Amino acid sequence: MEPGSAPVEIPSRRYGKYQVRSRLGVGGMAEVFLADVVNELGEEQQVALKIMRDGQSSEAFANEADLMGMLSHPNLVRRLELGEAGGRLFIAMEYCMGGDLQGLMNVLRKHMKDFPTWMGVRVCLEVLKGLSYFHQMKTRSGDALHLVHGDVNPSNVFFSAAGDVKLGDFGVAKSLGRSLGPQDGFTAGKVPYLSPEQARGDALTAASDLFAVGVMLHELTVGYHPFAGPGAGAQEVLHAIRNARVIIPEYVDKPLAQILRRALQPDLVSRYPTAGSLAGDLLHYALDHGQWVSREQVQSWLGAELGLLS
Repeated sequence: MEPGSAPVEIPSRRYGKYQVRSRLGVGGMAEVFLADVVNELGEEQQVALKIMRDGQSSEAFANEADLMGMLSHPNLVRRLELGEAGGRLFIAMEYCMGGDLQGLMNVLRKHMKDFPTWMGVRVCLEVLKGLSYFHQMKTRSGDALHLVHGDVNPSNVFFSAAGDVKLGDFGVAKSLGRSLGPQDGFTAGKVPYLSPEQARGDALTAASDLFAVGVMLHELTVGYHPFAGPGAGAQEVLHAIRNARVIIPEYVDKPLAQILRRALQPDLVSRYPTAGSLAGDLLHYALDHGQWVSREQVQSWLGAELGLLS
């Protein structure tokens, strides 16, 4: 929670037509709750309910909801409804019962388990699929939006019950250099996952999101964050990111190390230009080195190892 920000107050467990169960997460603009609702088929359904805080921009919140309403891709979190109840705007979204990637990483660390390389590759490949669609989004008239997510990090990567990987939280997304969310500048994203240009406050491009994927790929497959060492402060991390000098350990497969170096290039010209180009190299690596797995295998591993899925 941001300093000085108050939690969303819900007068009862009933919020409009939704029955609130528990708080899932806290952000600067809103909080997210697990809730039940009866859908159009008369069936009870669990949803993630994002409720705007007092004092926040209703326009920015509605812009995020409108953007989500345009998206339709299996690797992006789906919006179900934008509404208002109790004087507050809310977004009802699909609930990913497998939790988020950050939580998964925390559980593995707690039990002193390594994140399997195949799982790290699979997660990043699925995120790249969603980003490829997102970056190429067009208006109904066919004009390119040139969308940039701007906040790709493990807490915004989710797992469905079926083992799908989904990218969410579009509150700071940008289109053609215009903010669709509440903030501009590098503070809009999580510091350890900023790109060098984002850390400098420069204009973002699709390659900025790919740098963040590169950071996650390094963290998941190499075993540690490339820029945020133990005890490092925000300014130290920002300095390391701006320089983006990465030394890949010798135990990492050479083809994977080559992918990581290109994804983490500080120079935009040297970095992967599109999500498809990075995904293509990563897919070839997965297929050539026995790191390719199915969605069912992902689902089975999540359930068996961590008990996250029923």
